[in-house]
Amino acid sequence: MFIAIATIVQSGIAGVSTGLVEVLAGDYYALGASIFQLLLALVLAILAIYLALNMLDKFTKGIQEFEELKKGNVAVALVMAGVIITVAIIIQEGVKGITSGLI
Repeated sequence: MFIAIATIVQSGIAGVSTGLVEVLAGDYYALGASIFQLLLALVLAILAIYLALNMLDKFTKGIQEFEELKKGNVAVALVMAGVIITVAIIIQEGVKGITSGLI
């Protein structure tokens, strides 16, 4: 989960660094836009992972994933990790595209 969230938020942090360069040049709007970009990336990361886990739960009706994780089922953990990381990689590019117009 942390790797997935960090992957998505990475695009928001790139916007913050760009915004700080603009602030040093005197454009104070860029600071607010870069902070908004970071927050948007974080919200989209959490939302995307939540939706991905809910969809995985719908596709695997007979399996209670979190109960299996508590039992130490490594196979379920690997499937969940794969889904989460895949969604993070896909969403990261979307976040870059959505937020690139802010700054």
